[in-house]
Amino acid sequence: MKTTLEEMLAFRTVSDTGSITQAAQLLDQTTSGISRAISRLEEKLDTTLLNRTTRRLVLTEEGHEFLQHAREILDSVDEIEELMTRRQSEPAGRLRVNASSPFMTHVVVPMIPAFRLRYPEIELELNTDEILINLLAQDTDVAIRIGNLRDSTLHARALPHTQRSIIASPDYLARYGTPQTASDLAQHATIGFRQPEHLNVWPLRHA
Repeated sequence: MKTTLEEMLAFRTVSDTGSITQAAQLLDQTTSGISRAISRLEEKLDTTLLNRTTRRLVLTEEGHEFLQHAREILDSVDEIEELMTRRQSEPAGRLRVNASSPFMTHVVVPMIPAFRLRYPEIELELNTDEILINLLAQDTDVAIRIGNLRDSTLHARALPHTQRSIIASPDYLARYGTPQTASDLAQHATIGFRQPEHLNVWPLRHA
């Protein structure tokens, strides 16, 4: 059987207070519960950690050595818990974001200064891809994509919707004319998406 953190905590508190009764009060437990925890600990370690008399508790040599290591372990746990709690109120660490090149350039990048002011402890890593990616394989935290979400076990949140638009350069329109109806587009050169192909389906009505 392995030593538990609860047993270490009971032992440390008894050692610090010099009293099972006071340790029980500090840990909001019963004196019998603390006493059993110490007994289990000694049984697991197969050694005596405390010499008990009617007036006081005295650490054995093994008790002093175990206490030193127990303090280090419990202090490390306290530090980890404090770090996790602090991260809930003050996010920190690396955040990997993936989006298409145009969206990253024109939408995400302009927001970085305000984001860094609000979350100074977050280190941003920006990557661009024009296709759907495997977030786990590419070690990505957040991916931003346009279009309907396929069936997925990933957590997703819809961003504001935008209207799709048909655009052309003035030079192109001057050379080839301006389409008047949706069916006219069949006679024009168009640029589409190789992946994902569903972005090439336009909700246009023929007039």
